[in-house]
Amino acid sequence: MRRYPFIVCIMLMIGLLTSCAAPTTPIPPTNPPTAEPPQPTSTPVPTLTPAPSLTPTPPTVTPTPAFTLATSAGEFLGTWVSGNYYIRFDKDGTFRMAHALDRLDSRPYAISSYQFEGTKMVTTDIKVSGVPSCGKKIGSYEIQLLKSGNIQIVAVQDQCAGRAGDITREYERVR
Repeated sequence: MRRYPFIVCIMLMIGLLTSCAAPTTPIPPTNPPTAEPPQPTSTPVPTLTPAPSLTPTPPTVTPTPAFTLATSAGEFLGTWVSGNYYIRFDKDGTFRMAHALDRLDSRPYAISSYQFEGTKMVTTDIKVSGVPSCGKKIGSYEIQLLKSGNIQIVAVQDQCAGRAGDITREYERVR
């Protein structure tokens, strides 16, 4: 058993020595060198011209936004309705909500203040009746001015779920 590593070692050494042997003589090329190098041909290389497109490219259409965002109350002052939800935005920075048009002045269920910060309408409750109060919790909304002439009120952030549920909807102007 001890002879086996010795034999392997000797075989490896023989292999290394034979691979380090002197290089063999190179074989001369079969084509003798010529006195002059070959000259390039004078034939021009053809270029490919792209084929014309068979289908015309349609013009780029930029979609028109379906709404713009209000930045001041002057863009939507007045009375609006959505089902049995009525809302009236007044110039004094308040809005009223009621379930009937004739109750906006006499018995609104909410009177709130609002002001704009860029495109955000920030609101707080002033007085509520028959619905849970939001207290001093602030709500932030976007008023989308739709192409149809309607407005869409969208909650951005409001911790008062009752107010957010009542106000977020699409309204049409009361005529």
